[in-house]
Amino acid sequence: MLIKFRKLYRTDNFSYFIRYFAVFTLIFSLMTIIIFQLMRSTMYQTSDENFREIVNNPEMMMEFARARGLSPEAEIIWEKNTKATKNNSGNSQKEDEKEKSVSFYSSSKIRLNTNYHVILYDSRGNRLNQVDYFSGLSSLILSAKSLNTITECEVTTPFGEKEYYRCMSIEVPEEAASAYVGLDIKYATVLFNTSQIRFSIASYEATVMIVMIGFWLISIVASIYLSNVSMRPILASFQKQKEFVENASHELRTPLTVLQNRLESLFRHPEATIMDSSENIASSLAEVRNMRLLTTNLLNLARRDDGLKPEIIAVQPAFFDEILANYIIMAEENGKILEVNHTVKEVIRTDKTLLKQLLTILVDNAIKYSEDDGHIWIDIQIKDRFLSIKVADNGLGISPENKTKIFDRFYRVDKARTRQKGGFGLGLSLAKQIIDTLHGTITVQDHQPKGTVFEVKIPKEYRK
Repeated sequence: MLIKFRKLYRTDNFSYFIRYFAVFTLIFSLMTIIIFQLMRSTMYQTSDENFREIVNNPEMMMEFARARGLSPEAEIIWEKNTKATKNNSGNSQKEDEKEKSVSFYSSSKIRLNTNYHVILYDSRGNRLNQVDYFSGLSSLILSAKSLNTITECEVTTPFGEKEYYRCMSIEVPEEAASAYVGLDIKYATVLFNTSQIRFSIASYEATVMIVMIGFWLISIVASIYLSNVSMRPILASFQKQKEFVENASHELRTPLTVLQNRLESLFRHPEATIMDSSENIASSLAEVRNMRLLTTNLLNLARRDDGLKPEIIAVQPAFFDEILANYIIMAEENGKILEVNHTVKEVIRTDKTLLKQLLTILVDNAIKYSEDDGHIWIDIQIKDRFLSIKVADNGLGISPENKTKIFDRFYRVDKARTRQKGGFGLGLSLAKQIIDTLHGTITVQDHQPKGTVFEVKIPKEYRK
């Protein structure tokens, strides 16, 4: 992994790696923070709701404290006062309070368990009821600052261990305190033991942290992979652009060299007449035409690369009659025979201009690369949902290894023959881009006994 990272640092992919890694780090950090916040915000939700319920029912709070038992001193005072106030039925106030305690517990919406504690204090802050010795609450001192506020408190057990509580102190209403005759009950503190919850939350947080760190480490590998994937099309595009510039420069260098030589020849013979220099002038004009054609093709390629959007219109069957008639004239002018089979009888929806340019490229190639007494066949028909176009010739044909390359820019099977015919190796590249734009396909096959067949299929109803 370290070796791969060092290699990555020295490449152009490193900037992409940093971006992806930063995004992954931000996502996992936010997820961790959100999870921790949710866990911590809900860990005390139930206890806090119970706190509010208890505070709203001070009688229940007092009875819960009584169930734990009063301190010895408070028990003596309470017993002494209750003996003097027995009711007519012979039951002591102490027995009545026990029955009331049962009533409070059965009517309450909450269920108090051993994790809850209630401590009663007098006006001087002395504890009036007993607490669990092992809970460490016997050393808890009432704090006036925590009145009516839920706070966290920490105590130490007799074994030296830390115990954590959620606590809330309130001032006991006089009507609730009056039930305990003779006792100066002024404050009460409700506590909920959170040690186990804190331990569980800490365990969950550690697990979440380990998982997030694991995914964070995986994100390093993912960032490296994504940076490599992101750079592939860029590198491929850069390589194509580089090859394009090199090939275009090469193609332009030849006519420029010819023009330079011809013009220098004319400059060396200033006394020559136009007739004497006609050969140089004609050659220069031919190279200028070639350069104009090349720059036009390059401009078309650049437009295709920019993502030219097709203009879809209804194309009538008569469209094919018109352009095929022109192709027949072109073939006759070049001494070739052109046979046409056109059976399209329905309207299709596609880009008319691109379709015409595609047909022109295929027919022009067939005329160029067929023999001097060449024969060309064009077949246009509707097959199922597609417009099928076949253009065949009886030329020299294309070898299997060249069939996969002929759609590359500036690629020519026979460069000497192509240059002689006036080609630049851009026509089929343009044709392939037009076909891709129209969502079509093109295949190249051998034509028996010799020659090549180009078959194009384009949807008769263009859909985005």
